[in-house]
Amino acid sequence: MHRPFGTILICVALAVALGSSAAFAYDSPQQYGVELRGGFGMYDMGDVTPGIQTLQSDITARRIANSLTEADAGPAAGISFLYRPSRHAMWEIGYNAILDVENSVDTTPDTSSAQILMHSNEFFLKGNLVATVTDRFHVDFGAGVSYYNTELQIQDNNRGRYWYDAVGRGFGLIGGVGLEYLLTQRVGLVAQGGGRIANTSHFTYYDNATRQRTVLPVVNGTRPMEVNMSGAFGQLGLRIYFDKVTKPIDFTR
Repeated sequence: MHRPFGTILICVALAVALGSSAAFAYDSPQQYGVELRGGFGMYDMGDVTPGIQTLQSDITARRIANSLTEADAGPAAGISFLYRPSRHAMWEIGYNAILDVENSVDTTPDTSSAQILMHSNEFFLKGNLVATVTDRFHVDFGAGVSYYNTELQIQDNNRGRYWYDAVGRGFGLIGGVGLEYLLTQRVGLVAQGGGRIANTSHFTYYDNATRQRTVLPVVNGTRPMEVNMSGAFGQLGLRIYFDKVTKPIDFTR
């Protein structure tokens, strides 16, 4: 599955690299920019989903009436720094905070509960091809590589088992399509949609008893926990542009 995305990434990187050559020298009010955004993401969640089912089964086995709430989606917010070396090419270095995605089991009446809470930091580098529909409407197609630092909070109140700082890491691929409308030469609104392929693993947590980091296994299991971050996302953002970072230095003075 990764091979097609790798091919797309290489093609985009080559196109952007060509666009940054001297033969395509570019000067525009949108040459440099910052993007602020917020949105919503959906995730496969990997071992989290069967982990919640195991917690539900444990509570049900105690003959306690229960209700199950599962979520594989949550809000996200981020920032990117943009650079356009040519009219049809754009580099993007960005960060997304994937906010709390909560999966919980609560009993009825409220006498017991269990939950798995996930949030993650996503860092990425994308190459974008930019198509100019009109002077105000632009469409960009981007793909790149990403890195994840994911944290799990797992709690089973019945057993008193609790980890807060279980952290896992992993690399992935990210891509999407954006539609931008320029309000002015320096400000644009952008709507984006896309997807990511990423799996975080090697989760560990600090064990107070042993005073060292310990591998976090799947719930009631023996193999290490994995959280699949793959899924789709949608977001709205504001782009603020500027054409020069600093004033040129006058060496004749």
